[in-house]
Amino acid sequence: MQHVRINIQRYLFLFFCVLTNAFQLNAQDTKAMSYFEKATEAYQRRNLDLTKSYLDSAINLDNKYAKAYARRGLLAYELSNMKHALKDYTQAILLVKKDRKQKAFLAKLYYRRGAAYYQLLDYKHAIRDFDKTIKVAPNYTQAYVARGAIKEDKEDFKGALKDYTKAIETDSKYAMAYYNRGLVYYNIGKETKALKDLEQALNLNEKYVDAYIARAFAFQEGENYPQALKDYSNALKYNPYSAEALLNRGIVYQKLGQKDKACNDWRQSIKVGGVEAQKYIDKFCKE
Repeated sequence: MQHVRINIQRYLFLFFCVLTNAFQLNAQDTKAMSYFEKATEAYQRRNLDLTKSYLDSAINLDNKYAKAYARRGLLAYELSNMKHALKDYTQAILLVKKDRKQKAFLAKLYYRRGAAYYQLLDYKHAIRDFDKTIKVAPNYTQAYVARGAIKEDKEDFKGALKDYTKAIETDSKYAMAYYNRGLVYYNIGKETKALKDLEQALNLNEKYVDAYIARAFAFQEGENYPQALKDYSNALKYNPYSAEALLNRGIVYQKLGQKDKACNDWRQSIKVGGVEAQKYIDKFCKE
C-alpha cells in the first residue's frame, strides 16, 4: 500500500474562521483592533487582498499585535506563501512565548509554524515545532498526527505508531489518527490491525474516502474482491472523481471477469485526471 501523506493544511483551513474567538489577545490600539475586525469580515467574504491590507494596517498601528501576526501568517499559508507565514508566526511567537496565560495560543502558533515548515519539506524544523507544541500542550492531538506523518515519511514506523497511538489516547474520536495508524500497520505487515483501524476510522467518519480506498486496497491484495468492490464503490459514492478508486475498482472488475465495467472505470479514471489507467485500457480494452 502506498503511503498517504496527511494534509495538514486541512486543519488550518478549519481553524482560520475561529481564530477571533480562540485568540484573546487584544491590541493596545483601538484602531488596530478595528482593522483586525474588518480583516475578519473581509476574509468571510473571501476578499483575501483586502484581508491582508487590513491586517497590514493593524500591524502598522500596533507592532505588538500578536493576533494580527497570527492571522496574517495563516492567510499567507492559505495563499501558499510559506516564507511569509513563517515570518509572521515567528513574530507572534516572540510576542507571547513568555506569557504563561497564552499557552494555548502559543501551542497553536508552534503547530502552524510547523505546518508551514512541513509544506516546505523542512521536516527537521517541522518536527522541532511539533515537539514544542506538545511540550506546551501535551494533549494537542493534531501535533502528534503531524509528527507521526513525518516519521512515517521517513519510514520510522515505530515512531509513527507511537505518535498516532498517543493522538488516539488524547482524542479517541479522531478518525485521521486511526486511518494513518492503519496505513502504518499495513505497511509493516499487520493486516488485521490495519483493517481494525481503518474500520474504526470509517465508524467515526462514514464519508472518509481515503479510508475506503485504503481498506479496499487491503481487501484487493488479499483477493477478497467482493469486499474491495464494495469499498471502492463507497469511496466513489462520496467522491465520484477519485481517479485512484476508479482505477482500482476497474482492476477488481477485471479480476472478476467483468470486462465492460472494468473498461468503463478505467476510461472514467482517465477523464478525471488519472494516468495509470491507460496501460490497462491498452491491455484489456482493445477490441
